[in-house]
Amino acid sequence: MVFNIFKKGDNGGEEKAGQEDSGLAALLKMMVERLVDNPEDVAVREVSGDASTILELKVNEADMGKVIGKKGRIIKSLRIVIRAAAVHEGKNVSIELLND
Repeated sequence: MVFNIFKKGDNGGEEKAGQEDSGLAALLKMMVERLVDNPEDVAVREVSGDASTILELKVNEADMGKVIGKKGRIIKSLRIVIRAAAVHEGKNVSIELLND
């Protein structure tokens, strides 16, 4: 199921408004939505740079602890999974957890 995200879509390369920019962003959003109490508040934005890509993750303030985990273990695990998936695509990706 997870690897279906990495396949090219049938939309001819066009992105629909409101969707994430890549399969990595969709993968991160899918994983985080299953961790939190307010999945509708999960948002992932992809910021591409010259050498790497940053995935900016926003969640409800009440869910920040669930995403971070004890001693940062959950966010660290999310970063490991996303980096492993990024290697599959030949990219360098990092995750930033944003709070508003």
